[in-house]
Amino acid sequence: MDEYGYCLIRDALRPEQVDALRIRVFEQLEAEVQLGKNNVLPDRKQLVRFLLNKGQVFRDILFHERVRDMIGHVLGQEYLLSAYHAHVAHPGTTKAFHTDQFWMPPPTNERKQTLLKPGSVTRAGNRGHHVGGEEAMEPKAIAPAVVCNTMWMLDDFAAENGATLVVPGSHLSGRQPDHDLDSNANWVPATAPAGTVLAFEGRVWHSTGANTTNRPRTGLTINFCAPQFRQQENFLMGTLPEVVEDASSELLALIGFKAWQGYGGYENHGQWVARGEYALGELVPEQR
Repeated sequence: MDEYGYCLIRDALRPEQVDALRIRVFEQLEAEVQLGKNNVLPDRKQLVRFLLNKGQVFRDILFHERVRDMIGHVLGQEYLLSAYHAHVAHPGTTKAFHTDQFWMPPPTNERKQTLLKPGSVTRAGNRGHHVGGEEAMEPKAIAPAVVCNTMWMLDDFAAENGATLVVPGSHLSGRQPDHDLDSNANWVPATAPAGTVLAFEGRVWHSTGANTTNRPRTGLTINFCAPQFRQQENFLMGTLPEVVEDASSELLALIGFKAWQGYGGYENHGQWVARGEYALGELVPEQR
């Protein structure tokens, strides 16, 4: 992980877990398509979003010890669940070079000038594009990893069926990949059997591979972020009441119900927050 920006965790899932997860993904996908909730991206990758709500089988793998140890190695002692999707790479899926923290502004240059204001970062303008000109290409300092992603392979991942592509060592480049300039970078397919977890930190260049077979390739992406940063999915609002009610304190902390260092709490809820419990509203003193 430190040298290449990614690693493979073999046999993270037992065969029966792979089968159960895959069945649940395609049941949910079919039902959502019937409702018109069909999340197909421009690169022909189909998503089933917000898996936290969509089966105990998905929640059970969130605390896999070996995987969580690797997340902690990248992000430190505390971190949050940021997003949880199923990714189905259909035949014809195309590449989309990016990193998972494209929104992180590049470091200042040697003159301490800010190259991009944080509030001016956009997905269309910055994901998959160089930012800041030539002087941002090889900075002496780079932003740290504040995101760590995991791809849980529910099929064998091969170059032919669109295995995730990575560029080893790209996490130390200090910049985003560019489709025009970096198409000939050292893109390597992360090939491994079903049940493997590919863990990669937020700065590493990656992409879904091109699926040239006649079958879909399926995996789960569980994305984590440092506690200072905004989660990709709003678990405080979107998690179903019954999931919150049954959640352990560890799961509640992971999805954001626990404040961190004075952030994320309110008024008398400085440690834990809860739905339906609000800060005080407008008051006037009693007349005495």
